[in-house]
Amino acid sequence: MKSEKNLKNEKNEKSKSVKKDKKKVKKSAKEPPVQQGAAPQATPIITQADSLQAPSLPEGKNGEAPLITAVDPLAYVVKTVGGKWKMRILWCLREQTERRYGDIRREIPGITDMMLSQSLRELAADQLVERRQYQEIPPRVEYMLTPKGAGILPALEQLALWAAKAEQNTTHKG
Repeated sequence: MKSEKNLKNEKNEKSKSVKKDKKKVKKSAKEPPVQQGAAPQATPIITQADSLQAPSLPEGKNGEAPLITAVDPLAYVVKTVGGKWKMRILWCLREQTERRYGDIRREIPGITDMMLSQSLRELAADQLVERRQYQEIPPRVEYMLTPKGAGILPALEQLALWAAKAEQNTTHKG
């Protein structure tokens, strides 16, 4: 009969060998096989600017306005101004005047500091909002719409009109 000590040693050795085998499998899964003499392939680098560019729209017939047939322009809109807060922030900045962080926060009820700062950062990265920081004590930061950001205001106005009309229709029926 084998002693308890010997049984424990056998179990430990088996578990060690299983762990080694698992490590070998993980390593081989991570590293693709490299052929001798083959040059390493370069992975394409996509910059943030590349991913933010709106796709070009196909032209209409006889120089008419372009027809929107692809989903990509809408995906770009959702990516840049989608979410709960970004359209509200753009709407708050619609007057084309500089607005301080605290003013924006007070005008948008329910937004947290984290969401406001993150959304402003993303809007600035998408060049819809300009951030101006003044070297003063205490520090002063102001935000304003860029011409690119002002370009979305007519669409936001139409959405606001639609929402007001839809809300009016639902309150009269109920």
